Amino acid sequence: MKELDKLIGLPLDSSQGKSNVVPVCGDDGVGKSSLVRTVYNHYVANNRGMFNMFVWVNVSHPFNLMDFSQSLLLDMHLEPPYSGRIYRDAFQAEYDAIKLCKEVLKERQCLVVVAGLQSKNDWDTINNELVSAGTYANCIIVITTKESVATHCAASSGRVCNVKPLDAAVALDLFRKVFPFGSSLNENMIEQAKPLLSKCDGVPKRIITLASYLGPLANRPRETQERERKRLNDNFKHEVTMAKCDSFLSIFTSISSSFDACPHLLKKCIFYLSIFPENKMIRKRHLVRRWIAEGYSKGIGSCSLENDAEKLFNKIAELGMIQQAQQPITETDVIRKVSWQVNCLILEYIISWQTEEKVLLPLEVSVLEGKCSLTTGRVGQHLAIRKCWEGDEFMFNSMDFSRLRSLTVFENWKPFFISEKMRVLRVLDLEGTPNIKNGDLDQIGDMIPRLKFLSLRRCTPISQLPDSMGELRQLQTLDIRYTKIITLPKSIINLRKLQYIRAGETTPGPEEMNEEPYRPRRTRILHTLLSYSPKSSRRGSPTCHGIKAPKGIGRLTNLHTLGVVYANIAGGESILRELSYLTQLRKLIVSGINGNNSWGLFNISWHALTNLTSLSMGLTKGSDKHLLQFLELPEKLQRLKLYGHVAKLPKHIGRLDNLTKLTLQMTTLFTMEDIQELGKLKRLHTLRLRFVVTDNDNSGEIKFCAKVDSSSTRVSSTAPAFFDELNTLEIACRSSIHVSFLDQMIKLEQLKVDCSYGLSLDFTGLEHLISLNQVVLKGSPSDGCDCDAFKEALKQKLAQHPKQPPLKQEQKFRPGQ
Repeated sequence: MKELDKLIGLPLDSSQGKSNVVPVCGDDGVGKSSLVRTVYNHYVANNRGMFNMFVWVNVSHPFNLMDFSQSLLLDMHLEPPYSGRIYRDAFQAEYDAIKLCKEVLKERQCLVVVAGLQSKNDWDTINNELVSAGTYANCIIVITTKESVATHCAASSGRVCNVKPLDAAVALDLFRKVFPFGSSLNENMIEQAKPLLSKCDGVPKRIITLASYLGPLANRPRETQERERKRLNDNFKHEVTMAKCDSFLSIFTSISSSFDACPHLLKKCIFYLSIFPENKMIRKRHLVRRWIAEGYSKGIGSCSLENDAEKLFNKIAELGMIQQAQQPITETDVIRKVSWQVNCLILEYIISWQTEEKVLLPLEVSVLEGKCSLTTGRVGQHLAIRKCWEGDEFMFNSMDFSRLRSLTVFENWKPFFISEKMRVLRVLDLEGTPNIKNGDLDQIGDMIPRLKFLSLRRCTPISQLPDSMGELRQLQTLDIRYTKIITLPKSIINLRKLQYIRAGETTPGPEEMNEEPYRPRRTRILHTLLSYSPKSSRRGSPTCHGIKAPKGIGRLTNLHTLGVVYANIAGGESILRELSYLTQLRKLIVSGINGNNSWGLFNISWHALTNLTSLSMGLTKGSDKHLLQFLELPEKLQRLKLYGHVAKLPKHIGRLDNLTKLTLQMTTLFTMEDIQELGKLKRLHTLRLRFVVTDNDNSGEIKFCAKVDSSSTRVSSTAPAFFDELNTLEIACRSSIHVSFLDQMIKLEQLKVDCSYGLSLDFTGLEHLISLNQVVLKGSPSDGCDCDAFKEALKQKLAQHPKQPPLKQEQKFRPGQ
């Protein structure tokens, strides 16, 4: 309520339209309308002079501007002379009704709620015909279930009020509170109800319905309770349909309507989601690469194949079939990347449809879990083996795999899962299986020669790939990140259809860092012991945080994603030179760059890599500080990351007109020339800075200023364009640094401070960040930091900002927390 109230009173600048538009979005039943109605009634009852007219209107479907205008006028309760005109003219000519609405919105200070908006086109019509005719004093609250529609309506992303579902703890608390009076609710019942609660997705309306459904069971015998709850859990859609639970029925009706309207290919993609269990975190890139291997994408060439598969994913996300997860995956994965989850009710719908429909299924997904076995012995096109499956080798080998196209194993790996009967297998996804060993994959090339997708991501025991990999001539995707693999086999150069290789880690290795990353005390002690372990040394533990590519890597001309390639090895310079032949590359990550192999870096024909849009380079300790200064970077770069021992920026970095994201880890502070050069980047949206200063003097100042006079205290009136599109600025530094903003960054909405490297930053000039919506503290403060004092000082400065942006804490998620 406070956030919505603040957005209603937020001032507009001339570039953000005439009326303050505040979209409120969220799932059906999450409480959007109740929230808005409470705030709306508060303004009606306690008007502070902001508005003199209050209107609530529901959008009809299909949308009709005439009906919408008439509904607006009726709810306005206008006095003469308007009231006479309404009943005389407004209902007789569409033009008159619209014209009268424009007059009222122009002359009055209105708080208008537009409820039930479903499409961008409907909003464009309302905005162009009515809202744009209003004044700055008006506020339009738009209620919608679609986040894409909400973002389209808002002047900026910071003006969207997103009503999130309840987290598990709060959802359980609500369940306790609304459980029917007079029904006994004990801890055993609560534990048994948790699987059912997860199907509510944290939506209050569904939680209340579930509590009402389970309430009458509480006073029945325990055996009856357990039997009924199990039946509800196993046949959720059927049971809630028979019980006529309206809040769930409306959801299933909506799902069915959306599903029936989908083309056949999109239906296949939706059914494909049933491979993944409830609450499973899914990365978008992971699913896209699987769909390409399955042949769902119909593009021509690797680039258009990915784009087409991403469009399929985005369509499913817009339908609400898959939704953003509330937590990142693990600390080892990049936290800022969004993970997704399949909507629990979507899974229920798919499972029930597979049970009820015997023909015309878009595709068949078989799932092995618990003590179950397939009754027919015939596996569908896709097989998922859950962690809890208790079957044995005899049971597994009795199954028919003649049609199997994908095999997905969740954690519980057994060597007999790969069979020579899987001759048409396209996808083998073993991500996160902790008990797999090197020898388990020795015959992979002979058994499943048609494989197109192989993921061993987070299979930590794996330290080498088998030589038979060279027989997988159809392989397109190889993901071996967060394993112990540090060398690609020589036979890999025979896989000419490879498009995507990801290996190593994205975080810099020890030799590319001046500071030890944050670790809890117990973890630091264990890390130190392992570092000196003879066993660890004999095993050849990876310290390069990348892979050693074989000679001939340049033959894989279909590669568009490659990384992390480690260059600090014998022959590293020649490996870098070979990258010039990979003309389809769109993403390249290279680590271990130093003076010994730098000529290989300069000998890369960057002008030949015309498709390269993402580049990451890590410099090792002892590198020449001018190493990157005269490097000519590809003009089409959209993302650039420079980390390790970077002392000087590339000289003409300001000429990269397509650059939208820039991440820099520097060993020296920026000069004024550096700031001005970065300020020239026309499309820069996100700037991440981490300073690991190696000089004796660890204090300094960074001035964000377009152009200053000789006194360095006043902004020049002739200042050039300066960070025109910058939306997010992130800063981390263990040194004592004063950061001052002496010039306006007109679109900067988010300032992030990484606490993991200390809180020795001091900010001034925050008032120049006129669009600042929030300041976020990331990570866990390092030892010895006075976090409370820093937060209090920063809060005082934000209180003086015209918009008073909130200070938020974003805790880094670590496994086991």
